Amino acid sequence: MYDREDANPAGQTRPFRTILMTFAIILAAAGSWFLATRDAGTPVMIKVSPEAIAEALTTLTPQAIQAAKSDPRERRTPMGFVTASTPGNPAGGIVRFRTSKYESPPFAITDKPQRIAIPNPMPEGGVGLLSVEGDAKGLVVALTPPANMEPVNGIATTEVIFPVSPPCKS
Repeated sequence: MYDREDANPAGQTRPFRTILMTFAIILAAAGSWFLATRDAGTPVMIKVSPEAIAEALTTLTPQAIQAAKSDPRERRTPMGFVTASTPGNPAGGIVRFRTSKYESPPFAITDKPQRIAIPNPMPEGGVGLLSVEGDAKGLVVALTPPANMEPVNGIATTEVIFPVSPPCKS
Protein backbone atom coordinates (compact mmCIF):
# COMPACT_ATOMS: atom_id res chain seq x y z
CA MET A 1 0.00 0.00 0.00
CA TYR A 2 1.15 3.53 -0.80
CA ASP A 3 1.93 5.76 2.20
CA ARG A 4 2.43 9.52 1.76
CA GLU A 5 5.06 9.76 4.45
CA ASP A 6 7.17 7.16 2.61
CA ALA A 7 6.89 9.09 -0.68
CA ASN A 8 8.05 12.37 0.88
CA PRO A 9 9.98 11.69 4.07
CA ALA A 10 11.25 15.26 4.38
CA GLY A 11 7.70 16.74 3.97
CA GLN A 12 9.09 19.73 2.11
CA THR A 13 6.98 19.69 -1.05
CA ARG A 14 3.61 20.26 0.60
CA PRO A 15 4.59 23.41 2.59
CA PHE A 16 6.39 24.79 -0.46
CA ARG A 17 3.27 24.33 -2.63
CA THR A 18 1.12 25.97 0.05
CA ILE A 19 3.42 28.98 0.26
CA LEU A 20 3.60 29.24 -3.53
CA MET A 21 -0.21 29.07 -3.89
CA THR A 22 -0.72 31.65 -1.13
CA PHE A 23 1.78 33.98 -2.81
CA ALA A 24 0.06 33.54 -6.20
CA ILE A 25 -3.36 34.33 -4.71
CA ILE A 26 -2.06 37.45 -2.94
CA LEU A 27 -0.30 38.60 -6.13
CA ALA A 28 -3.46 38.09 -8.21
CA ALA A 29 -5.59 39.99 -5.69
CA ALA A 30 -3.11 42.88 -5.57
CA GLY A 31 -2.95 43.02 -9.37
CA SER A 32 -6.74 43.03 -9.67
CA TRP A 33 -7.03 45.84 -7.14
CA PHE A 34 -4.37 47.88 -8.96
CA LEU A 35 -6.07 47.49 -12.34
CA ALA A 36 -9.52 48.24 -10.92
CA THR A 37 -8.40 51.46 -9.23
CA ARG A 38 -6.15 52.70 -12.04
CA ASP A 39 -7.42 55.79 -13.88
CA ALA A 40 -8.28 54.84 -17.45
CA GLY A 41 -7.59 58.43 -18.54
CA THR A 42 -9.80 61.27 -19.61
CA PRO A 43 -12.50 60.11 -22.04
CA VAL A 44 -12.27 61.41 -25.60
CA MET A 45 -15.24 62.67 -27.62
CA ILE A 46 -15.09 61.33 -31.18
CA LYS A 47 -15.28 63.89 -33.99
CA VAL A 48 -18.26 63.84 -36.37
CA SER A 49 -17.02 62.77 -39.81
CA PRO A 50 -17.81 65.05 -42.78
CA GLU A 51 -20.12 62.35 -44.18
CA ALA A 52 -22.19 62.33 -40.97
CA ILE A 53 -22.64 66.10 -40.56
CA ALA A 54 -26.13 66.21 -42.12
CA GLU A 55 -27.36 63.52 -39.72
CA ALA A 56 -25.57 65.14 -36.78
CA LEU A 57 -27.30 68.48 -37.43
CA THR A 58 -30.69 66.85 -36.73
CA THR A 59 -29.71 66.37 -33.07
CA LEU A 60 -28.70 70.01 -32.44
CA THR A 61 -30.71 72.98 -31.21
CA PRO A 62 -32.13 75.33 -33.89
CA GLN A 63 -29.53 77.96 -32.94
CA ALA A 64 -26.63 75.51 -33.35
CA ILE A 65 -28.03 74.33 -36.70
CA GLN A 66 -28.22 77.94 -37.89
CA ALA A 67 -24.65 78.65 -36.75
CA ALA A 68 -23.35 75.57 -38.54
CA LYS A 69 -25.14 76.44 -41.79
CA SER A 70 -24.18 80.13 -41.82
CA ASP A 71 -20.43 79.72 -41.49
CA PRO A 72 -19.02 82.21 -44.05
CA ARG A 73 -15.66 80.45 -44.51
CA GLU A 74 -17.15 76.98 -45.10
CA ARG A 75 -15.94 75.85 -41.73
CA ARG A 76 -18.67 73.81 -40.17
CA THR A 77 -19.18 74.16 -36.46
CA PRO A 78 -16.75 71.59 -35.07
CA MET A 79 -18.71 68.75 -33.51
CA GLY A 80 -18.12 65.61 -31.60
CA PHE A 81 -20.71 63.01 -30.74
CA VAL A 82 -21.73 60.79 -27.90
CA THR A 83 -23.78 57.61 -28.03
CA ALA A 84 -26.15 57.34 -25.09
CA SER A 85 -28.26 54.44 -23.85
CA THR A 86 -29.60 52.84 -20.69
CA PRO A 87 -28.63 49.15 -21.09
CA GLY A 88 -31.09 46.90 -19.28
CA ASN A 89 -33.53 49.79 -18.73
CA PRO A 90 -35.91 50.06 -21.72
CA ALA A 91 -37.87 52.86 -19.99
CA GLY A 92 -34.74 55.05 -19.89
CA GLY A 93 -35.37 58.70 -19.19
CA ILE A 94 -35.13 62.27 -20.48
CA VAL A 95 -31.74 64.02 -20.45
CA ARG A 96 -29.92 67.05 -21.84
CA PHE A 97 -26.21 67.33 -22.53
CA ARG A 98 -24.30 70.48 -21.63
CA THR A 99 -20.85 71.95 -22.22
CA SER A 100 -19.55 75.39 -21.29
CA LYS A 101 -21.14 76.88 -24.44
CA TYR A 102 -23.98 74.54 -25.41
CA GLU A 103 -27.13 72.95 -24.01
CA SER A 104 -28.74 70.23 -26.12
CA PRO A 105 -32.44 69.74 -26.64
CA PRO A 106 -34.00 67.06 -24.40
CA PHE A 107 -33.53 63.46 -25.56
CA ALA A 108 -35.59 60.41 -24.60
CA ILE A 109 -32.84 57.86 -23.94
CA THR A 110 -33.71 54.14 -23.84
CA ASP A 111 -31.81 50.87 -24.06
CA LYS A 112 -31.40 51.48 -27.83
CA PRO A 113 -28.14 53.42 -28.44
CA GLN A 114 -28.64 56.92 -29.81
CA ARG A 115 -25.97 59.17 -31.41
CA ILE A 116 -26.11 62.81 -30.34
CA ALA A 117 -23.91 65.59 -31.73
CA ILE A 118 -22.29 68.06 -29.35
CA PRO A 119 -20.71 71.27 -30.73
CA ASN A 120 -17.10 71.57 -29.61
CA PRO A 121 -16.84 74.44 -27.12
CA MET A 122 -13.09 74.70 -27.82
CA PRO A 123 -12.32 74.69 -31.57
CA GLU A 124 -8.60 74.34 -30.81
CA GLY A 125 -9.38 71.17 -28.87
CA GLY A 126 -8.63 70.47 -25.25
CA VAL A 127 -10.14 69.22 -22.03
CA GLY A 128 -13.53 70.50 -20.93
CA LEU A 129 -16.55 69.36 -18.98
CA LEU A 130 -19.49 67.39 -20.35
CA SER A 131 -22.58 67.28 -18.16
CA VAL A 132 -25.80 65.35 -18.45
CA GLU A 133 -28.93 66.61 -16.72
CA GLY A 134 -32.18 64.77 -16.22
CA ASP A 135 -33.25 61.38 -15.01
CA ALA A 136 -32.08 58.20 -16.71
CA LYS A 137 -31.26 55.19 -14.54
CA GLY A 138 -28.16 53.30 -15.75
CA LEU A 139 -27.20 55.91 -18.37
CA VAL A 140 -24.02 55.03 -20.26
CA VAL A 141 -22.43 57.68 -22.48
CA ALA A 142 -20.15 56.14 -25.09
CA LEU A 143 -16.96 58.11 -25.17
CA THR A 144 -13.53 56.51 -25.46
CA PRO A 145 -13.53 54.89 -22.87
CA PRO A 146 -17.28 54.84 -22.03
CA ALA A 147 -18.48 56.81 -19.01
CA ASN A 148 -21.26 55.82 -16.63
CA MET A 149 -23.00 59.16 -16.21
CA GLU A 150 -26.15 58.34 -14.31
CA PRO A 151 -27.47 61.73 -13.18
CA VAL A 152 -27.54 61.78 -9.38
CA ASN A 153 -29.84 64.52 -8.11
CA GLY A 154 -30.36 65.48 -11.73
CA ILE A 155 -26.77 66.01 -12.95
CA ALA A 156 -23.56 64.12 -13.70
CA THR A 157 -20.34 65.63 -15.05
CA THR A 158 -17.11 64.23 -16.46
CA GLU A 159 -13.99 65.68 -18.04
CA VAL A 160 -13.78 65.09 -21.79
CA ILE A 161 -11.11 65.69 -24.40
CA PHE A 162 -12.78 67.50 -27.30
CA PRO A 163 -11.53 66.91 -30.87
CA VAL A 164 -9.40 69.49 -32.68
CA SER A 165 -11.13 71.38 -35.52
CA PRO A 166 -9.84 71.31 -39.06
CA PRO A 167 -8.27 74.51 -40.38
CA CYS A 168 -10.70 76.96 -42.00
CA LYS A 169 -10.88 77.34 -45.77
CA SER A 170 -9.69 80.75 -47.03
